[in-house]
Amino acid sequence: MQLRMRRPDLDDLPPLPTGVQRATGADADGLARLLDAAFTKEWTPARVRRELLDEPDVRDTYLVRRGRLAVATASALVRADQPDVGILHWVASDPALRGRGLGLTVTLAVLRRFAADGLAASILHTDDDRLPAISAYLRLGYVPEYPDQRHQDRWSRIFRRLSLRRHAR
Repeated sequence: MQLRMRRPDLDDLPPLPTGVQRATGADADGLARLLDAAFTKEWTPARVRRELLDEPDVRDTYLVRRGRLAVATASALVRADQPDVGILHWVASDPALRGRGLGLTVTLAVLRRFAADGLAASILHTDDDRLPAISAYLRLGYVPEYPDQRHQDRWSRIFRRLSLRRHAR
């Protein structure tokens, strides 16, 4: 089961860096390559269109390019059963360019979209091993949710690992 984080409000968002664009159908190939490199070998242009670009619950998919290549992406998802909460969805950055704030940039674009749409909060789901992403989410005001003791234990381990990483620098 994935970890869940919540940004309880959409106030006081930092300014959006330049270079963020809305994805279109013409970006399906580049987004598939990017998502495939960041997550699995299961992303195809057809899946990108089906799950992100043509999915009615996805309000927008954002991307950052370097030249003509998509190097970061995130999507703004709002489900009918929670119309006041935006879901930060499929955040990815090119593995060769990680650590440069690209994921933070597209995440901020999604948060600004949620705020513009008048939503109350944002949630996301993530995995224990995505420490750089978790660190970025914490900096952007997301907080962990603890649905049970197992999640509390997992978050304790994550915070120890994040602290060790900071002290090792």
